[in-house]
Amino acid sequence: MAYDALAESIALIEHGVPEAPPRLSRRRRFVPLGVDVDGDVACTLFARRSVGHVARETWALVRRGQAWAVLGGGGGGLEEDDLTDRPGAAVLGGHLVWTGGGATARNAGRSMPWGARYVSHALLRAGPAVDRVVVGGREIRVPRHGHLVVVWGGKQPPAAEALTSDGRRLVSLRVDRRSRLPEWYRY
Repeated sequence: MAYDALAESIALIEHGVPEAPPRLSRRRRFVPLGVDVDGDVACTLFARRSVGHVARETWALVRRGQAWAVLGGGGGGLEEDDLTDRPGAAVLGGHLVWTGGGATARNAGRSMPWGARYVSHALLRAGPAVDRVVVGGREIRVPRHGHLVVVWGGKQPPAAEALTSDGRRLVSLRVDRRSRLPEWYRY
């Protein structure tokens, strides 16, 4: 790992998403891509230069008292050009698309399996027409590269609504990770 996940996630929560460079280098080994906070849970998204590829990493956090704590993380791969300007809706497959997601146990120390609580997140990519995404009453500005993360602490996933700069609604998308399984996998 090329960065301190907790320290960088706290900085991202407090200061927001900075403008990311169009590519990583030997000097710039990671960049913050996205953050979302829903009450006492948060999720951060980073791109990190790894051996032979660029890794996409998410970190689920929970606020305990006045301090944030990392619950866990996950990752996958990104294409090198995913840090450049966002592709058009035709290339993406829509104005706002679901690209992944996951969940982290919030109360993993319990002795019985029932009653588990989770911090869930969805990864989205927005096209160039999308200025901001509204999720559960909070507004997430879309950065140049279009990568977004949406977090929720309840059982029901929220809907994400993509808006243009003048407030026109482009699309509404349910961010539930289970609804994106291929049809053949559901049986």
